[in-house]
Amino acid sequence: MPIMPRNEEHLSPTTEAIHQLLKILCHDFTTDLSSSLATLPAHSSLRFKINAEICIHSPDTQETEGAHGPQIHLGSIDLCQSELQQYLRDQSTGHVSTTAVSNCVDMESGRTSIRCEDTVSSIAQNQPSNVGTSPARTHVSEDHLHDSGSHLYKRRKTTGGLRVRQVSTVERSDNYVTPASTGSSTARQLQTKSREFPQRKKKNDEGVHHLQPSSIEKFVAGVWKQMFSSVELTPVSLDNPYDATIVGSGCNIEAFRAINSLCLRVTRMSRCSRALETIIQAHWVDCFEARVKAIGVEQPFLSNTETKMAALREACTVLQWSEKELRNKLSIWRGYKEIKDAGGWASLVFAGSGIYRFCKYRVGFGENLATRLERLQPSLEVAADTIHPEWRRLLSIIGQESQILYPGHPHDWVVCDVGKPIPLRSTYTQWFPDFQFTHLDDSVLDQVEWGTDDPRCMSSTRATLCNTCGHFQSNNFSCNECRCFPELYGACKTPIPIQVFRTPLGKNNGLIARCEFPRGSAIGEFIGLITKGMDGTDVMQSGDNEKRYQIYQGKLGNYTRFINHSCAPNSQFQKFCWLGSERIILVSRGVEAGAEITVDYSNEYWEGLDKECLCGESCCRYLKKKAQPTAVAISFR
Repeated sequence: MPIMPRNEEHLSPTTEAIHQLLKILCHDFTTDLSSSLATLPAHSSLRFKINAEICIHSPDTQETEGAHGPQIHLGSIDLCQSELQQYLRDQSTGHVSTTAVSNCVDMESGRTSIRCEDTVSSIAQNQPSNVGTSPARTHVSEDHLHDSGSHLYKRRKTTGGLRVRQVSTVERSDNYVTPASTGSSTARQLQTKSREFPQRKKKNDEGVHHLQPSSIEKFVAGVWKQMFSSVELTPVSLDNPYDATIVGSGCNIEAFRAINSLCLRVTRMSRCSRALETIIQAHWVDCFEARVKAIGVEQPFLSNTETKMAALREACTVLQWSEKELRNKLSIWRGYKEIKDAGGWASLVFAGSGIYRFCKYRVGFGENLATRLERLQPSLEVAADTIHPEWRRLLSIIGQESQILYPGHPHDWVVCDVGKPIPLRSTYTQWFPDFQFTHLDDSVLDQVEWGTDDPRCMSSTRATLCNTCGHFQSNNFSCNECRCFPELYGACKTPIPIQVFRTPLGKNNGLIARCEFPRGSAIGEFIGLITKGMDGTDVMQSGDNEKRYQIYQGKLGNYTRFINHSCAPNSQFQKFCWLGSERIILVSRGVEAGAEITVDYSNEYWEGLDKECLCGESCCRYLKKKAQPTAVAISFR
């Protein structure tokens, strides 16, 4: 097979010399060259020596005899180490394709039909120190290869250009952290390969069928979405004075701001009115059923249908609706009542506009809906009381005074699959009797260790360009152009749809996602105390060798403290620079609603740690095997 030509223009002398040797010797020795280069000190002068050896070869046994002649020195070539390293990196990543000359080699006897003696001699004689020759000429006996009776043609094996990549110190990035340099045996993994970073766009799955969520799943997802939104349920009135002439005066900045403010007020009023409407209509069904029972007691000779019709006629007199119209509305309002009875008032108030369609067609109504809402009722009330403490005031319109059951921060309560929520502090008192945890919105600098010098700062000035996308960064929403993680930086923030829950497998607390986190979206920032020098404690390691810092979440931090380990995680830690300051972001790999959020603590965390992994995954790497009996008696029949 002839050697495929290759474009060798714009090649450095070192790259051209290595490429010529690959073609001449018909052997890809770049892997061995990379391994040898890794053992040499950096910035050293390199010389490539070419030696040959003559030995006796036996065609019958396909082995070489023990007699060897003296080595013949063919020449040497001076190499540039930087150019050679770049060439090896490009070849391993696919930028430089190796020539398919290995197909011309007899894999059994090592014979080749390429005449290379003259070319090797010319390189050794004409280029002792400087490689700048033209591509070497090679000759392949095509007639011999394509001859059907040739032994070489029959016994030839095809070899591809792919090779197993050998990891060397040359290929490691500057931010690579070895286990010995972390300074702690409990450091969690920060560095991730670029190819493993969860991309935001999924692959094209046209023609592939996927399971669609049921009506119940859609309804529950809508409730959680409203619960963790910025909706306000405080009654708003339009009686407050505002200048209507400014709103309709033109397109200047004052008029635009005025119409935005008016739109916000009307939207809040509409949302609050819709919540009040569902509360009243669900309560109306309770009153209607009570009135039907009262009519049955007053007039026992009437049938159940007649008592219901009598109550409907009494209502139509006041509502001024026809009986048919009221019966149609009653079927929808009865769905509101069933949701309220199963999931509490919170599930009805935060249901959103989709509840009308859900109750009208009643797709999914039944025992499954009631069971699902009964299990979620405590969790819904925790989120409602901590995020929207004013929502219970709406119940006063039907004469029900309700007190807040779960005050404080949203993550001060641990929800359970069965049972009522419990305080966060009570889940740690068995290990720390005086346990206290402070929730932070941003990390706090340990001034005892760092003073006023924040080790996260990557430059003396606050950089305004994103290192990832290159766009302008600003805390001002109208000026910010960086959209890398809008859930956390440079945009309006909403509560993260996450709750602390009690795990059923003995892992104490964990994080559960109440809404879906698409692949590549931010779940949160790893926040805590910025310190250093801690050992034997769960900390997050980051920074470079000069300013290596730790993030400690023992007594203060945020919800990322409660994330559990998994050998098959659905999220990962990722470095991100915001306004010149390094941040550690928890990024989703694709977290579904209702799933536990997990991350890989890394091998450095588990080394020397006398604990057993409880992730329950089939690929668990840290499950301690129980000791097996030394002798077992087995009988066969």
